[in-house]
Amino acid sequence: MTRRLTGRSVLRLAAALVGACGLVAVAGATATAGTSAARGDGTARYEVEPVPGVPVAGSPDGVWQAWAAADRQKAASTDWAAAAAARGCVLTGVEIVDEVDVAYNRAMGAPADLVTTRVDTTEDCSGSPAMAPATKPEAQRATTADGISVLSLPSGTQCATTTGPGTICIYKGSGLITTSWEYRGSGSVTGFLRIYQISTSSSGCPTGGIWHTGPSSTWSSGQTRSTSKTQTQNGGYSAHIWKQVTIGHSDWGSTCAVL
Repeated sequence: MTRRLTGRSVLRLAAALVGACGLVAVAGATATAGTSAARGDGTARYEVEPVPGVPVAGSPDGVWQAWAAADRQKAASTDWAAAAAARGCVLTGVEIVDEVDVAYNRAMGAPADLVTTRVDTTEDCSGSPAMAPATKPEAQRATTADGISVLSLPSGTQCATTTGPGTICIYKGSGLITTSWEYRGSGSVTGFLRIYQISTSSSGCPTGGIWHTGPSSTWSSGQTRSTSKTQTQNGGYSAHIWKQVTIGHSDWGSTCAVL
């Protein structure tokens, strides 16, 4: 089932299962298959607030399916070229993909086999200030009602320079959480983007419970690729770019925010 959307859009059925890539996060080193550190703990729970309009956990299958169908229709009717232009980028491609993302479903309390929608874009963001080299976001200090000082992730759009070299961003808009990575090295590299749910009081941008995994893709120099899912919970999120190496993948950098 294929339809033409803004750019070259393809609607297809895919399966994105928890731990499909079996990664290990090792700071500055190669990631190999088999441990939970890189996969994230898919069963972990973090301080989150449900987004209005999303069915409550345990709702009947029909309620979830109706919600997913409306979400799919919204993605199909969105002007993705205009959305890219609003960020100073030029859209060069878009794919709207139906997938079974067990980690995403589990995080919001939906049936594990619910088919939801993922949006992947390719863009030229060379003229976008948001994609300029940036420093990694630093946890801020917040004061609780009891007067206790605690660490708190920064809010809103956050970008950081990666080992790549490149820039990774995470942000929300139009009901979606999106992570993007612009590659500024020579030649091309292959890897994927992944979003984790993390504590809002995290120090740095660790991996956590897997929330969404983008497709394995190849970046050419100067190219930006993004992957998006509809936001179902407010909370802390980190995004990591995983580069394919000889054995497994290597964590090339991350950013994080409260969204």
